Amino acid sequence: MASALDGTPVVALCGKVWVPGRDPKKYPVCPMCKEIYESMGSGDDNGNGKGGGDK
Repeated sequence: MASALDGTPVVALCGKVWVPGRDPKKYPVCPMCKEIYESMGSGDDNGNGKGGGDK
């Protein structure tokens, strides 16, 4: 939403660059972005929600 107010370009997960002009919730999600987002997972590799690391 800040990009719409500032006029700052944003980059989508699929690589598309644009300057949003309205509330992004009013637009459908790009199918390619949705697929990439879902394939990323939660980022929780060790089951406790914190960053990994050697113990």
